Amino acid sequence: MLRSGEVILPDRIASSAREVKVSRHIVSGDGSGEGPIPGPTAGSPPPDADPGPGHGARHRRLVLHLLLFAAALASAIVAGAFLAGTDPLRTRFAEIGGGLFPVPTRIRFEQLGTGVTFGATFIGILLAHELGHYLAARRHRVPVSLPYFIPFPPYFSIVGTLGAFIRLRGPMANRSVLFDIGVAGPLVSFVLSLPVLLAGLHLSEVVPAVDSGTYPFRVFFLGEPVWLGSSGLLQVATWATVPGLEPGHALLLHPLAFAGWLGIFVTALNLIPLGQLDGGHILYALAGSRQRALGMVFVLLLIPLGLVWWGWWLWAGIALAVGRGRVGHPPVQMEEVGPGTGRKIVGWVALAIFLLSFSPAPLRL
Repeated sequence: MLRSGEVILPDRIASSAREVKVSRHIVSGDGSGEGPIPGPTAGSPPPDADPGPGHGARHRRLVLHLLLFAAALASAIVAGAFLAGTDPLRTRFAEIGGGLFPVPTRIRFEQLGTGVTFGATFIGILLAHELGHYLAARRHRVPVSLPYFIPFPPYFSIVGTLGAFIRLRGPMANRSVLFDIGVAGPLVSFVLSLPVLLAGLHLSEVVPAVDSGTYPFRVFFLGEPVWLGSSGLLQVATWATVPGLEPGHALLLHPLAFAGWLGIFVTALNLIPLGQLDGGHILYALAGSRQRALGMVFVLLLIPLGLVWWGWWLWAGIALAVGRGRVGHPPVQMEEVGPGTGRKIVGWVALAIFLLSFSPAPLRL
């Protein structure tokens, strides 16, 4: 979670007929593990329908989805304005309980435009990620909600949101279903984030820096520097777009580049192979019950990584909390129906994306 969250938020999926809440998801097979499962029987509700509520309840939920999306977009645009060095909220600080807290005093709409490039791009990446899960679920006739966005005050989050999630309201028939919905979100967000990152790097500025080895990227938020780490993929992208970047220099990221950086980071976060994250869904679909042992190995790796960036401890705690303390993935209905060769190849692609995108030290405030 961005906090993410991400950041992106972890998924919660149903093990059988139990309702589940998710931010990334899963897909159906026909018994061979490769094709879509048959559609619903006559008279069954459409894939995005709830089992019981009527038209009024669905209408209220649609309004809720739109309001949450609008609030997250507005908050991200304000965060983008803060990143651009403007304060469209004309912030003042008030002393409350012995501490200083930011208080917006008015909205200067003419300054909001400075945050649109970042806010609209980043929220668009999150939306694409969730719609990847949503469309995969619809394709396999799994009842699913529209995305729920989580707005967050931009004073306390440099991105203005804690991410988004969708809800699956049906059981996972087999591991092929789980794989398809789980892998769809990360693939979509990665494919969208990479060209955004490359375009933004072309627009970024080379500036002198002391600690440019571990943290080669920089943004400013309300005038304060925020240092950003790299990964194998980000290093290659920088070499390709900013040749000749010398030691002792860093890149002051354009808002477009920062949105792309976040998209890559959120994709990597969600591909961590713990039970209720996208990576956990994918690994369970491919490896079955062995996912638990592999997940435990990664939890142990996050302990020393937390010494490099404390956020790994927080993310591990969040993932375990969402999974109700379980590292392992809940079972699907037909364990014996696993993914075929085509899905396994896509799984290796997802693993490569995770390894190339993962940054041990992603952030320093």
